[in-house]
Amino acid sequence: MKIIVGQDKGRWPKGTRVKKVCSQPEDTHQDGALGTIVGAFGPTTASLRAELIIDLAKKGINGDVEYIYWVEWDDIPGIPVAITDNRIEPVED
Repeated sequence: MKIIVGQDKGRWPKGTRVKKVCSQPEDTHQDGALGTIVGAFGPTTASLRAELIIDLAKKGINGDVEYIYWVEWDDIPGIPVAITDNRIEPVED
């Protein structure tokens, strides 16, 4: 099976090392999990950003989503997982 990931240039480029932040109890990866950006989609339109802010607020999450990234987590290499930019942050190697 071939997975197509976003080809846009995100705020952080492909290859950027990131860690998970703002985890929810049901998330597969919790805060501090490490991975690498392998693709991006965005920036989102102003109307989509507004909708996402409202959806996040309903879940008790304060945040703004500008980009969606595909991240390969260190513990599951080769499987890109989509995640919003408000749930990851770059780390220094």
